[in-house]
Amino acid sequence: MKKRQCNPVFCKVIFSVFCLLLVVAQPGYSQALSNENVQSIVQKLATSLADQYPFPEISAKYSAALLSNLKSGQYNNYSEAALASRLTADLAKVHKDVHLTVFQNEGVYKSLTGTHNNEEAAAAGPDREAEQYRRINYGIRSVELDPLTSTAYINFPGPFLARQEAFDAAAAAMNVAANSKYVIIDVRQNGGGSGVMGRFLASYFYDAGDEQFYLNGFHKDRTKDVQEWTYAFVPGKRNPTAKVYILVGKGTASAAEGFAYALQKLQRATIVGDSTAGAGIAGSYAPLGNNLVVFLPVKMVVAPHSNTGWEGAGVIPDAYTGNKDALTEARQLIMKEMLQAPASPEEREIVEWLIDENNVAKRPAADVKTRYAGLARKYNNNLSITYVNDTFTWVRSEPGKAIQSFTLKEIKPDVFTIVGLNKDHGESSSRVYIVRNASGQIESLTRKTLLKNGTLYTAVKAFLPQ
Repeated sequence: MKKRQCNPVFCKVIFSVFCLLLVVAQPGYSQALSNENVQSIVQKLATSLADQYPFPEISAKYSAALLSNLKSGQYNNYSEAALASRLTADLAKVHKDVHLTVFQNEGVYKSLTGTHNNEEAAAAGPDREAEQYRRINYGIRSVELDPLTSTAYINFPGPFLARQEAFDAAAAAMNVAANSKYVIIDVRQNGGGSGVMGRFLASYFYDAGDEQFYLNGFHKDRTKDVQEWTYAFVPGKRNPTAKVYILVGKGTASAAEGFAYALQKLQRATIVGDSTAGAGIAGSYAPLGNNLVVFLPVKMVVAPHSNTGWEGAGVIPDAYTGNKDALTEARQLIMKEMLQAPASPEEREIVEWLIDENNVAKRPAADVKTRYAGLARKYNNNLSITYVNDTFTWVRSEPGKAIQSFTLKEIKPDVFTIVGLNKDHGESSSRVYIVRNASGQIESLTRKTLLKNGTLYTAVKAFLPQ
């Protein structure tokens, strides 16, 4: 069969059309904006910054840099998304403001300009944003109570929302925590949102009538300064005597930073973790054109009676944890505080028990048998303690029941955890205490169990050597 040759000119045309179709079909391909559109977008951004950014000297530099680049044609031949990225990068070169961002989003742009097609919106079904907020429980992930230390832990990864449902969820969380002596609020992954939510949370830690000057916000026009105070009313029960710990980190930004910063300055909370993002200028979204939107910072937020906020520097923790887990460190701080505060003997014993678990004595295994000579033997109440391979084992045998064995782990001198015994209350919930006579000989053993409800149970009968 004779092979047909393609006319060179025809093949070249076909190949060119094919390549063009491939380029157009690429999902990342976007048409360049016209020079007129670029001119309008950049001019509007420069004007908005000059008019509204709270620091005139910085806004002047922003505006000058944008207009200079525009004049030299540096923004020509960019697509919508590419221009947004370039503008954001150029602004950051002048002055890095974490909030100041230009981005492309058709949905946000249409919502800001009122160009939504109502029929399309109706066909799309329920509000997707509202459904997403519902799925994340309006920013609150969990509330956990620890009866052993009377601590409530509220995990609030955010965002902070100024919606009725969000306030309802926050009120529910705060009411669960209302009877706890210690409250930990975790905003390490909270990127911010509405500052109103932070004020709402803070209000629960003050009595009605004891409203506090929370934060101060100033605009370029200082006649528009806004004083933010805690609220005179919040639903449910307040907790004005609670010791408050707020966990922060690199992921804590904007309004979540404001919450930590305000309660730190009011000396109402201990901040634990790592330094925060440093996004201290509040703002709002503004349309620029061609689906481009800017988050425009317009209000510098500072401590009351000062011009100092957390912009750029972030919130500096009272207890810096470095690579350590901030929640673990906060719990350690709480337990240390409990030991210093007046408490009943049982409360002190419970706290010491918890501290022991986090500071297990490191003793040479080879020395254990010598230090506990005479521990391995039979005792009353069907108990035996054995010693095999440098390990003591608690062995319980009762008629008609299977033999139960539990490893003994030394916690401190003459105190062992019976690992796994009464594990419904925790793997380390049961201990044995060695009681010695005046000669240092083992006289008896006492077993205690730390129950989940926060009480300490002591076995009625001691174990006596046989």
